[in-house]
Amino acid sequence: MPNRVAALVALTAAALLQTRPPAHSFRAEVDYLRQAKRELAAGRRPTPRKSNEEVDEMGGIGAVHRWPDGSWAADAALVSVGCTRKGCLLGVFGHWWRLATWPAEWDLGAIGAVHTYAALCGSDVYYRHFAPRSRLPHTLLLGAFATRSVFELLWVGSTLYALGRPLQAALGRVGFAALYVGAGVAASLVCMLARRSSSGHGGLLGVCAYHALLLPGARQSIMGIEMGSKPALAAQIAIASQGAFQGDRPLPILAANLAPCLVAAAAFAAHARRSFLTS
Repeated sequence: MPNRVAALVALTAAALLQTRPPAHSFRAEVDYLRQAKRELAAGRRPTPRKSNEEVDEMGGIGAVHRWPDGSWAADAALVSVGCTRKGCLLGVFGHWWRLATWPAEWDLGAIGAVHTYAALCGSDVYYRHFAPRSRLPHTLLLGAFATRSVFELLWVGSTLYALGRPLQAALGRVGFAALYVGAGVAASLVCMLARRSSSGHGGLLGVCAYHALLLPGARQSIMGIEMGSKPALAAQIAIASQGAFQGDRPLPILAANLAPCLVAAAAFAAHARRSFLTS
């Protein structure tokens, strides 16, 4: 029985690998879908899809293609994945398939829901899953959402919803989620190395840092006080670092709060370089 299962898995993997469309065909698929949408809106039947010999070519694993409008596609191990700022397609079995879509606000709601669960769950569940430890890799990820009090939850939630939509528009939904999770995991990693509980606001600080770099002249309200994006970032770091001013091991706290800002700065520099090269 194990041999049969292994053979079935191997055959399925081989079929997926051989039939997935290459990432470089993603742009043609997006252009076709947009044209078909315009034709349907005008009351005409969509033009039949043109055959493309390039689609029959198998792309190399790990290849990533980017376009000036921010869309991208990648050849993963068994499937291809492509995203625009409005949604994503999955390439499998010779075709690009539209993934289920939902409003962009739901992405922010999903992030807030994980923070809410961390704040409301019992202490045993919290320390079992949200306290980062090297022997339990999932705690490093969940540590990025480890809010522990109602104040932290309101603070993170209000900032997330205030800055989330502008950054989703600038980075795309996938890019924003990657920034939030990446900055949160960076803070969680520092907390793990320092052997302390994760703060859970690394993603928030990463978002604030990116917002300050992207829109330095923008205004932001913190607890009813309106200020520029850069002073707002300094205020957010100060709020997050209040434990350091109370004698609670200041260096690990400051390092955990600065790490997300470095992730945001690296992401901004990479985005700016890519925009310059494609302009």
